[in-house]
Amino acid sequence: MNRKILLTVLALAVVLLAAPYIGMAHAGKGETKQYYEFYLKGSYGPGPDTKVWTTEDGVEQVRNLVFTASFIEVTVGETIYTPDPASYSAIMDFTLDLNTMTLYARIHESFAIAGGIVDQRTAEVVTDYGTAFNGGGNFVGFGSGALEGVKIQGTTGFDTTNGFALDRVGTVMGWP
Repeated sequence: MNRKILLTVLALAVVLLAAPYIGMAHAGKGETKQYYEFYLKGSYGPGPDTKVWTTEDGVEQVRNLVFTASFIEVTVGETIYTPDPASYSAIMDFTLDLNTMTLYARIHESFAIAGGIVDQRTAEVVTDYGTAFNGGGNFVGFGSGALEGVKIQGTTGFDTTNGFALDRVGTVMGWP
């Protein structure tokens, strides 16, 4: 009887000791990080729900500004995609402090790619707005449909010298 108990305890000990290594072997599957770049060109303007007002202390608020894409290029790893610009939608909220010329932007956008939808949310800060356009921010994105489980994150910057262009660079995890 003692021998059966000893073998059972030994078998359980082996299983318990091996469990963390089994978990380590499976950790990170589907979580390989790849290079991600999102390049967007287009224009923005008021939509049907856009509201603009200035507070008494010199802060201009803009809510529900609409962005219309004319070109999108997405790089994942070494593969380049050119999603249909018509699949792109974006709503932007801005707060411009007219005293310090600092612009805060929040952008929620989505676009169709690779059989799924990517939703990206961005927070940007621009100092010296109206002169040097020094700024940028961070973004995070998530996939749905065929891209369920995809997560994207990185930094963002923009260029206003030739129309309006946005460039986001970061990593993507879980890309199919």
